[in-house]
Amino acid sequence: MKKWFFILFLILLIGIPTFIRVSRGRKKEEKKDVSVPVIVTLPKEKDVIQVMSFSSKVKGIDQTSIFPDLPGRFVRFTVEDGQWVREDEIIAYIELDVPGVERKPISVKSPISGVVSLSPLDRGVPISQEVSIAQVARIDRVKVEFDIPEKYRLEKGVPIEVGIPSLGKRFKGEIIKASAFYHPESRTQRVHGIIQNPEKEIIPGMFARVWVEVAKESDAITIHPDAVIGTIEKYVFIVKNNIAVQTPVEIGLMNDSLVAIREGISKEDTVLVVGQYIVKDGAKIDIKEIR
Repeated sequence: MKKWFFILFLILLIGIPTFIRVSRGRKKEEKKDVSVPVIVTLPKEKDVIQVMSFSSKVKGIDQTSIFPDLPGRFVRFTVEDGQWVREDEIIAYIELDVPGVERKPISVKSPISGVVSLSPLDRGVPISQEVSIAQVARIDRVKVEFDIPEKYRLEKGVPIEVGIPSLGKRFKGEIIKASAFYHPESRTQRVHGIIQNPEKEIIPGMFARVWVEVAKESDAITIHPDAVIGTIEKYVFIVKNNIAVQTPVEIGLMNDSLVAIREGISKEDTVLVVGQYIVKDGAKIDIKEIR
């Protein structure tokens, strides 16, 4: 009886490790045969346009402040806020307040034609020659100004798009002037744009968001930016015989939907766009969708 127990013990001692090794070997083989499900894309030739946005404040054309010629006390305005006034038209009176000089009303005139915006002034308040009592500007067209980084340079005539959040609208415009010099501290270039405003719905002082094309790469090989992996060294995974192949690339301009690939892939390649972060070089893949 003891002999049979000893034989059974030897069979178990030898058989169990052998079974474990065989099972592990099968699992490894099964793992090697597993294909990673992925979604791929086909590179296309397209223009890649880089657009930047800037904050700005609307200004009127020829917008200027109106000051009295002499110090005095405010009497009254002769025009309504928002009214169109002509050049040299009287917009207000102040009472001269100079010691030894007879007190008498003197007029304040608009230096240009345009829409006037009056300052809130009470009768009798002292007014100096440094105090603006109103502003006047033409608003059939309005201006926006913004600063762009020195790596870009914009010229006169470049189109812009201007959004006015308070109106919930966007307007087309163009650059009318770009500074010839850069700011020595911020290293930016001041740019002036103009927008047609025939309905006079855009009012000076409104907040504006300006979009402008700052760079363009024409007829580039493009893919979705999500396909590109890496921070310093960039690479993608392309498909060869259902195998993922890690491929270094040189990228160009990029926006939210496209990135230009200058070197590394061609239009004939198939590039992973979903699943690229979980595959390894040489992994077997299963293409579920082509985008």
